[in-house]
Amino acid sequence: MAEDVRGQIAQRASHFSAFSIACDESTDVSDSAQLLVFLRGVNEDFEVCQELAGLETLKGTTKGVDIFMAVERVLDKNGLKWETLSGITTDGAPAMVGKRAGLTALVSDKVSEFGGSILKYHCILHQEYLCAKNMGLKNVMQDVVATVNNIRSKALSHRQFKALLDEMDAQYGDVLYHQEVRWLSRGKVLRRFFELRKEIRVFQATKTNNIQVPTDSHWLADLAFLVDITELLNILNLQLQGRDQIITQIHLSTGNLAHFPSLREVGLMEEDTPKYLDILNNLEVEFDHRFEDFRGNTTAFELFAQRFSVNVDAVSEELQMELLELQSDSDLHSRFRELSLQDFYRSIPAHRYGKIRKHAQVMLSLFGSTYFCEQAFSLMNLNKSKLRNALSDSHLHDILTLSASQLEPDIERLLKTKNRLHVSH
Repeated sequence: MAEDVRGQIAQRASHFSAFSIACDESTDVSDSAQLLVFLRGVNEDFEVCQELAGLETLKGTTKGVDIFMAVERVLDKNGLKWETLSGITTDGAPAMVGKRAGLTALVSDKVSEFGGSILKYHCILHQEYLCAKNMGLKNVMQDVVATVNNIRSKALSHRQFKALLDEMDAQYGDVLYHQEVRWLSRGKVLRRFFELRKEIRVFQATKTNNIQVPTDSHWLADLAFLVDITELLNILNLQLQGRDQIITQIHLSTGNLAHFPSLREVGLMEEDTPKYLDILNNLEVEFDHRFEDFRGNTTAFELFAQRFSVNVDAVSEELQMELLELQSDSDLHSRFRELSLQDFYRSIPAHRYGKIRKHAQVMLSLFGSTYFCEQAFSLMNLNKSKLRNALSDSHLHDILTLSASQLEPDIERLLKTKNRLHVSH
């Protein structure tokens, strides 16, 4: 079935006018480096296809050239042409964005061999660096994980803890079990732990030789800060929009805790403020670096989304004549207001606006969110858990293909290819 879906993806890919890829690498529970390559393409009729193009296990090193070779294999398997590639989205790891030997540089060089160019974005956000910036917060995360897993891993303790929560009429009926997966799930673990912190301490007081959560106020403030900032980052990672509102509205230095409800609940101590400000400053620098690619392509985005108001002189010369003709057409102007962008560009004649249509196809082929990546990695860790770590790479690829795809396998066609059918009575 997975092979059938992959065949459908390859068939659709053969008709792409433009496509982009998103590449994300992570380590599964068996410590294997897994590279997921996602595909988003647009055909001449402005139909968009977004799918998982392939999974590659990286053996040995995970340098830029290793990742590039894996990407090349995925594109070859799907029959994709380098000259049609319009963009690449990655995280900010050196192997991905290194100026000379990073994946984006190698992909850009490859596309240039065919006379093309690509838009490069490294906006897949991994929250791991948040803890790496501050060992105190890393210790908080380790304490939470150890406590939660200690409670959940012992059947008797787990039942007793759930019974205690029922007796105390707690907000939640259990703590979430933590596995070493992506930070979207860590955020949920942190939130649940914070909400049940009092009940957890009561439960721990009844146990001997049990892992004890620190009780000092600074540790609790660190926990609250980590809960709030992780939730903000998760919102940003899921939506990749409203980043200015999130960053510029964080006024912790003035004591404004509107965006830190957990920290407001436990109270911010003056001596902790510099530590949290340092983390926020690091985040602001990181975000500024991650989104500078978008600022460099403002005109290209405006040309796509605001055709009738964009300054003609600001766009490339090869598009100016078509843009002038388009802006002077009152019928198209009216159509632009009534239709979606996708339907509008589908409706304009290709023989008159071929270059503008091509630009629109490139813009539509770019990934607008990285949720697809996070979702696929969650599926990977769900299927290749510690209890199923012997799952082969090919089987994992099949499972992810079926789980993440919007396409359905052609069951009737598959049945017709079988020589014998076993009918149950």
